Amino acid sequence: MQPIAFCYRCRGMRVGWNQRYILHCLMCKEWISKSSKLLILTVLLSIIAFTFQTPGSFVFSDFNLDEAQNPVLAAGVVPIPSPAVTAMEEFLEKYNIAGANRGRVARAIIHSSRKHDLDPRLVASIMIVESRANPFAISEADSVGMMQIHLKTWGEKAVVEGVNLFKIEDNIDFGVRILKDYVKRFGMWQGVKRYKGWNSEIPNSNQNAEDYVQRVRSFYEYERNPASPTQVLQ
Repeated sequence: MQPIAFCYRCRGMRVGWNQRYILHCLMCKEWISKSSKLLILTVLLSIIAFTFQTPGSFVFSDFNLDEAQNPVLAAGVVPIPSPAVTAMEEFLEKYNIAGANRGRVARAIIHSSRKHDLDPRLVASIMIVESRANPFAISEADSVGMMQIHLKTWGEKAVVEGVNLFKIEDNIDFGVRILKDYVKRFGMWQGVKRYKGWNSEIPNSNQNAEDYVQRVRSFYEYERNPASPTQVLQ
């Protein structure tokens, strides 16, 4: 005869010391709180998951190892850079820019330029003039990062939007957004002039801005011809 146990907690049923009784104890509303039930169920499911793993993780382990060690097979999972990114890397390499992070910088420039509909070569030229791709550059005017975001002007907006101005992707994208607005309002080179921070009330500000534009143009227009690989940047 099977022993009978009565649930003194909820007095809801008489069950034997078997699977039904264990399940009842787990679900008894008077025994444990909902959070405790979830914890217990999570532990049980975890035990089941680790106990009954998929055969592929063990049966085919040797095959997967051989595949990873095979350079031909491994090459199949390596992402192939787009022609635009490759061309941008070549453009940056020409000026000895960001050797360690060149690929990352190139991808960030191409991505943000396409997203905001700007010429990526223009963005790269400004970045070269501003910081030579130094993500931790800080100027005397309190401008930071690759695109030299002016903190007094844009710092609060960056904080509100959660932008990390020392992160390569964030800084480039934020700078491209600023540049896009100026170019849209004033045209390409006048927009670049505003990006510099031209102020007619400050002595020599206009001349400094004009010199800045010429420096940017020197990178942007250098060797720019139909045969140049940078023509595929768009």
